Amino acid sequence: MEFLLVWILSGSVLDSGLRYDDAASCYAQARNAGIELKGVGLGSPNFTCIPVAEGKEVNLLIPASPRSTFPF
Repeated sequence: MEFLLVWILSGSVLDSGLRYDDAASCYAQARNAGIELKGVGLGSPNFTCIPVAEGKEVNLLIPASPRSTFPF
């Protein structure tokens, strides 16, 4: 089993394409990236690590949001 790192930015889900051998290394990498972003004054995005069978493709199906992401 591998773990796929997925970023969640303003309600959008971004597949990082990065896979890790275990959940701990996936989580640690995401936390380190968040710390680096905070170091340059940017907010840390939300993330999740999804378990995936090795060698399998993942299709993320995200339902459309009822609210617009634009402020107008």
